[in-house]
This record gives sequence, C-alpha cells and structure tokens, in this order.
Amino acid sequence: MTTSWSHAVRGQWREAAMANSGGLLLAVLAAGAAAGALTVAAWGRRWKLIMNQGVGVGVALAVFGVTIVDWLIRLCVTYWA
Repeated sequence: MTTSWSHAVRGQWREAAMANSGGLLLAVLAAGAAAGALTVAAWGRRWKLIMNQGVGVGVALAVFGVTIVDWLIRLCVTYWA
C-alpha cells in the first residue's frame, strides 16, 4: 500500500491502482477525511455528514474487501502465469 499511496499523492491514479487498489481507495478516503478536518477546524462546527459506527464499519469492510480481491487476483495471476 505504501507504493500506492506514494503514487496517489502525486496524482498518478493509474499507477496507484496498479500498485494496490485498496491503498488507492484508502488514500482517497484519507484525503476526504483531511478535507473534512480542515473544514471543521476553519469553521469551528461539524459537518452535516452523519458518521456513525455502521458507516465506519462499512467503509472499513469496503477497503478490506477491495484489498483482499486485489491480492487474490495477484496471487492467481502469479500462480497461473
């Protein structure tokens, strides 16, 4: 995921996805969270976005699922190549 994040912060989206799709998704989510944190810090009030435990678990499972599928595809391609 480190390589994926490295590409993502440079705007190299294709290379980030090729390195690790889960890492790219996590980098995009982190950028959104950072933007939200800056907005809260600047205005001093919360976003209208409701973030509860169910949403957090759903996001975590989505990142986990994308990462596992990415790894499985890489393993299959390596094994049958």
